[in-house]
Amino acid sequence: MANNISTLDEISRLQLDERLKIRACGIGDLPTEILALIFSMVHSQSLASSTTKFTTSDAVLRLSHVNSIWRETCISFSRLWSHIHLIRASSNEAERIQLFLERSGTSSLTIEFYAPEGVDLYHPETIGMIQKLFDTCERWKEASFSAEAQSLEQVAMILSGDNNLPQLARRFNFPLLEKLAFIHPLESQNRPFLDIFQQRSTPQLRILVIPSYTTFLPFAFDQITSLQLLKTNSVLLPRICTQLVELEIGQTFGESNELIPPLSAAAFELPKVETLTVSFSGSGRLWNMLTLPSLRNFILKAITFMPLEYIAVLNMLRRSGCGPSLRRLNLVGMDAQAVDVESMLGLMPQLEELVLKETLMRQQRILTPRLLTTLKLPNSQYLSVTNTSAISPATSSEYKSTSSRSRIIPDLVRIELHIYYFPKFRLDLLFDMLLSRIIISGGSSLSKGHSAAGALKSVRLCFIMHKSDPPNQVPVELENMVNRLRLASTSQIQSTVQCEQVWRKEI
Repeated sequence: MANNISTLDEISRLQLDERLKIRACGIGDLPTEILALIFSMVHSQSLASSTTKFTTSDAVLRLSHVNSIWRETCISFSRLWSHIHLIRASSNEAERIQLFLERSGTSSLTIEFYAPEGVDLYHPETIGMIQKLFDTCERWKEASFSAEAQSLEQVAMILSGDNNLPQLARRFNFPLLEKLAFIHPLESQNRPFLDIFQQRSTPQLRILVIPSYTTFLPFAFDQITSLQLLKTNSVLLPRICTQLVELEIGQTFGESNELIPPLSAAAFELPKVETLTVSFSGSGRLWNMLTLPSLRNFILKAITFMPLEYIAVLNMLRRSGCGPSLRRLNLVGMDAQAVDVESMLGLMPQLEELVLKETLMRQQRILTPRLLTTLKLPNSQYLSVTNTSAISPATSSEYKSTSSRSRIIPDLVRIELHIYYFPKFRLDLLFDMLLSRIIISGGSSLSKGHSAAGALKSVRLCFIMHKSDPPNQVPVELENMVNRLRLASTSQIQSTVQCEQVWRKEI
């Protein structure tokens, strides 16, 4: 008993200290509108955090319990209570959902429904929560369902009440719904539930996230402008809306023996797609069946289990004629060769943003000396390497030719590189490449004889160390290079050093 009292006293003391700190910091003196804006930012960050995923906005509740002023501010700002999570098998969820529904007022709602696999939804408290949420369907703006097919079938039975499933779709209307997401595979028995979200009920639906396409899906594909699929197939392509602006695809054409429809690539032209994201896919069939004349943002990530067919990708870019319009290229965790990346960049003369994150899946580098030298802009024969004896004859000849070769992606504004900093990495070539592109400060000694060839405003570098390297120690040469760039430039330069998930340190 004495130990419990001591623990409670310690908790009370810490809470009191925290409140005194908050009063002393001056945040309580801010106008209510500014305070509410800060709370909204904290709320958004907590929802995006993996540590608070699938919770009913604990951040809002904590903020509202600090003091009376914060409580009044939170309660008066209805948008803070508009993100509602329904979690089967969580404690006090019914009471909290009711609280959020009341305090959200008339604000539009974001609903996240989560049911762990194997959990039975036929529980009085759960049934009441589901019915209350769907009673507010006219306020829904976004809805996400992370539940297996069996759970969604149970939701449909709960909503139908008298088991009149065919009439279920007529009972609900979602006039504000803009985004709809299903995380787990959908089955044919889910059709009564999915019919709730048919075109008649969702006139504003524009963003759709589904695991894969099947013919029984009743969604209004002809009005979707942003589509995300974990897996796609050739049956879907003719159904994709020509108004589509964003397309994100996971695995493509998973069956190796799937027949390709006898149609030309032009049959699948998507004239308005500006952003294409492809993950976990290497099949060339997708690239052979798409034409994207308006593509501006091209994102390839985590394509490692199967080498990406770069020839097919290059052919798609050439066929689409979108190279000059491309402004952003992301290559994240790619099993790629430097020559392939160089070929892609050669088709994108107006590129403004480049993100390149290496992977060592097959122990080959992307940021080779050749690619770093190719990316260096020829600017009045400037050479920044102090120790020229360290340059190999081959690299030296490449330097001499930089002034004569054409500039590659000369308008680059932002660059982000994740580099495995293992032995033999040419840090000097990286420095030269960046120095040729950053905006040189007029007062810097490096500005002499250096023409402002580049327009690079933002540089983000992440050096990944080997496990055998000393922990939490930044190599001196990395720190020196970053500091030299910062002294010479007005560009924003951010740099970190890390060892996988073990440690991370900013330079």
